[in-house]
Amino acid sequence: CTRQPEVRVRFAPSPTGFLHLGGLRTALYNYLFAKQRGGALILRLEDTDRVRLIPGAADAIEDMLEWAGIPPDESSRRGGHYGPYVQSERLQLYSQAASSLLHTGHAYYCFCTNQRLELLKREAQRSGHVPRYDNRCRHLQPERIQEKLALGIPHVVRFRLDAGAEPFQDLVFGWTRHEVAAVEGDPVILKADGFPTYHLASVVDDHHMCISHVLRGSEWLISTAKHLQLFAALRWSPPAYAHLPLLLNRDGSKLSKRQGDIFIQHFREQGVLPETLLDLVTHAGSGFNNNRIGRRLDELIQEFNISKITTHSALLDLDKLDEFNRVHLQRRIEDQQMCVELWEELRQRLLQTHGSDISDRAVLEPHYIQRVLQLRKGHICSLRE
Repeated sequence: CTRQPEVRVRFAPSPTGFLHLGGLRTALYNYLFAKQRGGALILRLEDTDRVRLIPGAADAIEDMLEWAGIPPDESSRRGGHYGPYVQSERLQLYSQAASSLLHTGHAYYCFCTNQRLELLKREAQRSGHVPRYDNRCRHLQPERIQEKLALGIPHVVRFRLDAGAEPFQDLVFGWTRHEVAAVEGDPVILKADGFPTYHLASVVDDHHMCISHVLRGSEWLISTAKHLQLFAALRWSPPAYAHLPLLLNRDGSKLSKRQGDIFIQHFREQGVLPETLLDLVTHAGSGFNNNRIGRRLDELIQEFNISKITTHSALLDLDKLDEFNRVHLQRRIEDQQMCVELWEELRQRLLQTHGSDISDRAVLEPHYIQRVLQLRKGHICSLRE
């Protein structure tokens, strides 16, 4: 991709689960960064983990982004000039990149069996070392490689890591350097089934989709050295990187999909407003000059400042959810247009919850619901109330 002045960012979840608060914050920060600069947000689905895919998760993720008011500009649903937007439909691009790396000597075939790799792992753990591949197949002679390929022996493709990683400037963490070759073995970039690993797929997609900035979780900070080496080996210009600190529970533990109550769909069913969640996850972190309650999306776009994002983890206090939701409910009630929308949503909730049990249909009329809302504003904490 020839870099254009346009800002293009991507939110790239894996449909192995549904959208939760951590994913929402990553998507939101990408959205704020793009909209502040007149750019575009791309939704790319990283579905290369075929074993853990959850049916319906891909559509549900985009549904929740739309409900939250931060829809992508390009996606499988919306289309665009840089599709397909699902990695399993882009396998030819990854194969071409792997072939190019093999041709230039930056990658090699690895024929090590799972049993051998497991033995390496156990031996490292027994001796108190971090498990790593020993790069054995890096030294195979060309004739031996051709023999194994001719016999159809299962293999993967590994990227040849170079020692002496160059430092790079992260937009959040500043100048950073990780000597990955000293602590890790050469990583697999193309699996035996022809599917890429995250390292190759993300680099290939970021290039071909003309991504200008990558805003992602800080768990990928160390891997960036590999990605920059891949960009260099493929002779592509890398995007700028910004790694966002982790969003943790108030007690410092990691948000887990197993918690159940961190999924966006759960909050929606509980009567939490989308703007409440956006306000809450930004309030828990950084990236703004001040943390006042009640900011709407247009205000978040205006006030967002990536240079204000700190490197320490953000603690999410869900005990404040009712307070945030009460403030945003009051703002909706006081806005004539938003109050009409609120009435319609409440009417639908009443019908779904009580249906034929409603004897007095007057409670469904707009003037009645709006009168109740006006009387109870500042006290109602959720639409369920």
